[in-house]
Amino acid sequence: MKLLKKWIINLGGFLILNLIFSILDGTFVVTNFNFGDFGNRILQSELFTEWLSFYENPLFNIVVIFAALQIIITALYDISKVITGR
Repeated sequence: MKLLKKWIINLGGFLILNLIFSILDGTFVVTNFNFGDFGNRILQSELFTEWLSFYENPLFNIVVIFAALQIIITALYDISKVITGR
């Protein structure tokens, strides 16, 4: 039950995050951030401009990717916990 509650919170938060980003994407509410030369090179790389471009704002793309990675890592950890019986 505790594991189910944790997953409902994780997935619900991820869905709410994407809903908020969908609403804000392309609006005047989001300002342009300056990430410096290194950060802008990462944001303008082919990975984030062509492959993983869910939103127009590159900051939203990076946040969604990190959130998805967190969910995947948590899933692998919980699966290993269930399999080993801890």
